[in-house]
Amino acid sequence: MKKTLLIAAALSLFTIDISFAQSSLVTNPVVIEVGGQQIRQAEFMQEFYNNVGQQLSKKPGVTYAEKRVALEEYVELYATFRAKLIDAHERGFDTTEALRSELARYRKELSAPYLIDSSVLQHMLAEAYERNHYSLHAAHILVPISNMASPDDTIDAYNRAWELYRRITESGEDFFAVSAEQTLSRNPNAQVRTNEGDLGYFTVFDMVYPFENAAYSLQVGEVSKPVRTRYGYHIIKLLDRVEGLYGKVTLSHIWLHSNDSASRKAEIDLIYRQLLEGAKFEQMARQSDDRSTANKGGELTDATLSQLPPEYIHELTGMKEGEFSKPFFTQYGWHIIKLIKRDTLPNPEDLDGFYKQRMTRDQRGNESRKTFAANSRKKYGIKDLTVIPVERSMGKKSKKRPTKIEMQASLNDIVAKIPDSVFGGRWIISDTDFTNPTTLIVTPMKEYTTRDVAQYIGQHQKKEARIGLELYVRQHYDEFLDSISIDYADSQLENEYPEFAKVVDEYRRGLMIFNYNDAMIWRKAMNDSTGFTNFYTRESRTKSLDNPEDSIYFFHPRARLTIIDVLDTKALPPARAKKIIEGAHKKNMGSSEMKQLLTKRIDRKKYKADEMVKVGVDLVEQTRQQLLGDDQWQCGVYMQEKGASYRLLVVDEVMPRSLKGLKEARGYYLNAWQNEVEKELNKELREKYNVKVHHDVVQTITF
Repeated sequence: MKKTLLIAAALSLFTIDISFAQSSLVTNPVVIEVGGQQIRQAEFMQEFYNNVGQQLSKKPGVTYAEKRVALEEYVELYATFRAKLIDAHERGFDTTEALRSELARYRKELSAPYLIDSSVLQHMLAEAYERNHYSLHAAHILVPISNMASPDDTIDAYNRAWELYRRITESGEDFFAVSAEQTLSRNPNAQVRTNEGDLGYFTVFDMVYPFENAAYSLQVGEVSKPVRTRYGYHIIKLLDRVEGLYGKVTLSHIWLHSNDSASRKAEIDLIYRQLLEGAKFEQMARQSDDRSTANKGGELTDATLSQLPPEYIHELTGMKEGEFSKPFFTQYGWHIIKLIKRDTLPNPEDLDGFYKQRMTRDQRGNESRKTFAANSRKKYGIKDLTVIPVERSMGKKSKKRPTKIEMQASLNDIVAKIPDSVFGGRWIISDTDFTNPTTLIVTPMKEYTTRDVAQYIGQHQKKEARIGLELYVRQHYDEFLDSISIDYADSQLENEYPEFAKVVDEYRRGLMIFNYNDAMIWRKAMNDSTGFTNFYTRESRTKSLDNPEDSIYFFHPRARLTIIDVLDTKALPPARAKKIIEGAHKKNMGSSEMKQLLTKRIDRKKYKADEMVKVGVDLVEQTRQQLLGDDQWQCGVYMQEKGASYRLLVVDEVMPRSLKGLKEARGYYLNAWQNEVEKELNKELREKYNVKVHHDVVQTITF
């Protein structure tokens, strides 16, 4: 009885599986078959919706018939696309070095946001967005010191920075005077400014992260304690904080040099009064001493904060588009500015992509990266044997001598073999070094040894200050460990993030098809000169002036001209010159003969006759020229007076619309020829890979 029940249960499960499979086939039928592959409705519709359907559905007033046409067209295009993919694989287009290199570059860029810790990332995204509401104006004093400087040098620089800080905050010395002194101490020949160290305005991402952190924590007028960055120790003074400026601004300005401040003040005040009375800013800007913008209404287009004087930023704060400022003074002179357009801070979600990319190149990204590396070691079971104790059997412990904890691996072998030349970037690892390497790191895919770490150090060594070798090796080992951890996490992205894998695959397929089309269609068509010539001969015979679609293959009416410029009406009156040329035209004289006739009539005692008359010839096409008026498209001589000079246009011949030759229409015919080559290739591919579209299934699809 029990056995019977088990059999019945098994059969019922089998029946359920069959029913589910049959149901799945009904709800997700095959739409396209190509090269033995089956593309089902769900996969096809995802491609269709992403490329066509989504935009079409949003189109106002789109009809059912338009949707059906779009669907039928896409299914044929997609079937051919899949056949091309198979053929491209078979021809090795997916293994070319160019494709691998470009795909690796794109994937690296795409993967960057995935390889930083999400909790740290979200905090930093929120922090960056909040700071982006404000722009800071700051100055700094720098005591330079390398990141890899010796401890003694670092302490000296640190003490020097604190000494300068105390002189400003405790002794009350002027910040800019101390800054100028510090600059001269580094370079006695430096040209110091009265505002030495002034950095102008900046916002998030404009400065290295530790500097930015310190600056945004200050109140206006406050001076920071020494802040360490990769450049050294900074003492920062916050001069101003403004809200509401983001991105770029377009403004117009009127600028008068300060060579005579009092008189220029009177001039700028007069300009300001005229603006208040309704004068146009663009007209008044012609009086500006900035000659590069004076004739353009004074306009400065898409200026960033760092490109503008601090006083401009201060005036722009709170200004609305279309408003202009009162006159204000800077070290450069007197100014009035008018705001034309300003960027506004987008929503946080619209800046996420930009922020993430900036963070991967910013020091704040290093913090998130290190956290991510540590978390990856836990997640994937990556073992750092230099911090895992050796397991020992439980024995009797001595109270007098505590047992020293021993790790499973050590960096001592590397420390012992590294010479001082590594600090000059000159260490060369010998083949006899690390012949019996010790395992230091274990990942699910690979083990890394002392030799791997030594090679990493050899690749990253550079000239720098000497520090303790143990510290030096540990720093490089930690970098190597983080790199290994992140690389392993990177290798798992496609498995863990389907959307990431999909984007990478789409890009790979796009690159492959582009290279395939280039080789099999575009370059093939261009290199087949015989086929192209035959195509032109055949196709050119089918072109008709009565078909609007063929208009690009025909010239519009063209005129052959002789163009005569007389530079001075006093040298030869226009009416007389026209009469002479009309006579020459009737006799079919050439351009050089016409010039001789005119120069003979010019008084050579008063004028350089040959320089007074310029003659040229041209062939112009109607609708694509500006020489002839609409009523001048017939043979004859036409006058165009130009103030003290004039021009004679001699229409020698007017040619009706005619078919362009291969040289003139090459681009149009080449495009059509490439389309024909592709059409023939598509036909071959559909036959070769037995492409079949299930139109009965397509008919049932709605969207």
